[in-house]
Amino acid sequence: MIETAIITTTINIPFFLNKILQNVLKEKKNKKIITIVIGDKKTPKKINQFCKKIEKKYKTKILYLSIVDQDKFFKEFSKLYKMFPYNDAVRKLLGSIYAWVNYKKKLKRVIFIDDDNYLDHKKSFLKGHEETGYIKNVNSISSKNKWLNIYEKLNVNYNVPIFPRGYPWKYRGIKNKIKTKKLSNKKIIAKCGFITGDPDIDAVSRLFWPIDVRKVKSAKEFYFAPGTFTPFNDQNTSIEKDYIMLYFKPLSAGRNSDIWTSYIICKMAEIYGEVVSYGSPNLKQIRNKHDYWKDYDLEVEHNISTDFFVDLINKVKIKKQKNKYKTLLNLCEKIRVEIHKSLKNINLDNTNDIHYQGFSANEKNLRSINSLRYIDLYFKEYLTWLKYIKQYKLVNV
Repeated sequence: MIETAIITTTINIPFFLNKILQNVLKEKKNKKIITIVIGDKKTPKKINQFCKKIEKKYKTKILYLSIVDQDKFFKEFSKLYKMFPYNDAVRKLLGSIYAWVNYKKKLKRVIFIDDDNYLDHKKSFLKGHEETGYIKNVNSISSKNKWLNIYEKLNVNYNVPIFPRGYPWKYRGIKNKIKTKKLSNKKIIAKCGFITGDPDIDAVSRLFWPIDVRKVKSAKEFYFAPGTFTPFNDQNTSIEKDYIMLYFKPLSAGRNSDIWTSYIICKMAEIYGEVVSYGSPNLKQIRNKHDYWKDYDLEVEHNISTDFFVDLINKVKIKKQKNKYKTLLNLCEKIRVEIHKSLKNINLDNTNDIHYQGFSANEKNLRSINSLRYIDLYFKEYLTWLKYIKQYKLVNV
C-alpha cells in the first residue's frame, strides 16, 4: 500500500538518496513509500545497480525508470510522453504519472526532490511532508497586498535580502505586515520545505552577491491563508493527491515554469479555501554547477512577464466548477480570453523617447505585447496537458 511517492530525475548517481532513505528507514511508515528515479539520456548506466543496492540496504521500494523503461511504460500515453523532452528536469513529472497510474487508490501525495538536495540533520524527513493532503486547524499568515516573502525567515550571510525565485518584482522592497489568523478545517494541498545553503533564488541575485543561508530562523510551520500567494518550486516540495495530475510545468515558460504553476496552485487554494505551506523538512542545497549569466538569460523574459502574470491571476474571477479539473480548465481558458482582449487594446505607433536611454509609451506597449504572448503560450500548453490527461482518463471529469 503506497501512500507517498518520492520522485526525482538525475543525470548523476543519486548519492543524495542515502541520507534521506536512511532517515525514512527510522519511520515505521517506510513500507508505504516508493522512491521513483527517472533516468535521462545522460544518466550513468551504473545507476540501476546503485538503486538496487540501497533498496536492499534500506528495505524500502526504489524504482529506477531508464529511457527504455519509460518508452515501454508510456507507450499508451504517447501524446503526454512527447511533451517531455530529453535532458530536462521536467521529466520528473513522468514519475507523477507512473505513481498515479499504479498507486492512485491509496496515494496521498508525491514529494519532488532535486538531485542536489541533501539531508544534513536527524529530524524526520517525512513528518513535514506527511501533512500534505490532511485537513487541520492552522495559524495562517496573510498580508494586505496578498504577497509575502517567506525567505525573510532565513538567516542569510551578511543579512542580504533575498526573495524566492520568481517572486513578482513589483512586490519586492515592500514591507508587508504579516497578519495571523486561526483557520479551522483547512486542507494542505502543497508543502515546500525550506532550503539552506544555496536556496532557490533568481540568477540576478546570485550575480549580485554570493548567498549562503545558514539556518531557518524559526522552527514554525507557515500556512498561507487562501488568497495569499507565494512562489514555490518543485524541490523538497509535496503535492496533494487532488493536484498530482493537475500539476504541470509548461516548457514554454522555460526555467521558471514551476513558479508560475505554483501561482496556479495558490489560485486554486483561494478558490477552494485551501492552504499552501512552507516549513519542514529542511534540506541543504549543494548546488550543481551553473553559469549564472546563462541562468540570467533564461530567466529574464520570465522575470519581466511575471508582473503581468500575477495581474491576470488576480483579475480573473473563477467559481468552483463540478470538480477541480474543470475549475482549472476554466481558469486557463478565461485567462487566455483576458490575454487576447488585452492584446487587442494595445496600440503601437512610431513614437520613441527623445533620450536614447528613455522608455517611451510605445516601448512599454511593445513589452506588454511580448509578455502577454509569452504568458499565452504557457496557458496554451497547459490546456494541451489538461486535454491529454482527460483523454487518457488520468483525472475524474
